[in-house]
Amino acid sequence: MSSPQFSDHQQTLIDCCLNTIAHIIPISASVYYLVNDHWQPDNYVLYGISAQMHRDYLAYFHQIDPLHPNKFRGDDLRLVRMDPEVRQQNQAFFHDFMQPNNLTDMAEVFIRRKNKIIAGISVLRDSPFSQLEIMRLNAILPVAELITFDILPDSLVSYTPKEQEIIHLVREGASNKRIALLLGVSLSTVKTHLRNVFTKANVTNRTELVSSGFIIRQEKF
Repeated sequence: MSSPQFSDHQQTLIDCCLNTIAHIIPISASVYYLVNDHWQPDNYVLYGISAQMHRDYLAYFHQIDPLHPNKFRGDDLRLVRMDPEVRQQNQAFFHDFMQPNNLTDMAEVFIRRKNKIIAGISVLRDSPFSQLEIMRLNAILPVAELITFDILPDSLVSYTPKEQEIIHLVREGASNKRIALLLGVSLSTVKTHLRNVFTKANVTNRTELVSSGFIIRQEKF
């Protein structure tokens, strides 16, 4: 297990995210982690879970974990859980890891960039999640994405100062007309900038742009 390489600010954001989850739904424990290029979790932040339990998981159970990120390469799921069917198909993990640790249910939140899982949050419970709780857990995804994109910016992408302004306004939900008014430019100019931003971020629309994990890095002239 690698030591977390987070700044104090990033650590605070992660702690706030895990605390928020614990406040919106009752949980037994949670874990935030990054995912490396081989789709393996790394750099863990533990919440309500003992170091020994985590060591046991890494030593004996992580490769048979049915919610391991590596098992979700071929889809775009962002929230999965240990439903009865998954539990039935993974009896060894449930009986040897979950039950001895008084766990009944678990869910995984995946943060993706261009469909690659780059981070995740494991949420562990001593009772089954309700549908309402799953909906609440899904609502935390945008927060987890913003935190992760701050930790793992896409250093290959750079934006001009004007593009940065437009990206910021898009993230706030401003329309093209509103952006044109605020920046004192024409509507066609805003559309041109957005096309350039979409190309750089390898996305096709505003929704993909907000969730793609782009970096805001000023070009040097």
